[in-house]
Formats: sequence, structure tokens, C-alpha cells
Amino acid sequence: MPKGRTRAVKILLSDAAYLDDLIAYLFSVGCIVEQVGPNLVEVSRLSSIRHDQARLELDLFLEAWKAPHPEVAVRLLDD
Repeated sequence: MPKGRTRAVKILLSDAAYLDDLIAYLFSVGCIVEQVGPNLVEVSRLSSIRHDQARLELDLFLEAWKAPHPEVAVRLLDD
């Protein structure tokens, strides 16, 4: 893992139609996002904080994104 990059977390969406919106949002809050499946992305952050702190940030970002998208189920898959 490059210095300063936190371990990646995969995010699975129940509806692939929302994937582009989620990717744009995560990018806007400073995440590195790579689509790895039709409804699956891998997300990490460039950060000096520990993985557990970065994971907490990601959880908060996802809660903020899910608020206007309650119809979409989001599942985090840690490697």
C-alpha cells in the first residue's frame, strides 16, 4: 500500500443505477474510488490517519449519501 493511503473498502449497492452518483459523491469528499463490478466500488482515502479513523469517516460519508437515497441498500465489504 502506498504511504498515506488507507486500506481499501468495497461498497456494494443494491441498485447499480446509483453507482455513478455514489462515485461522484465519494470523489467530491476526497476518496479514491475504483469501480470493480457492476454495482461494486473499492474506496480508499489518501490520509495520514489510521484505518479505523478512515473507516469511521467513510461510514459518515455513506450515511450522508444514503440520507437522500433511502431506497438504496449499501453494504461495506472489508477485505
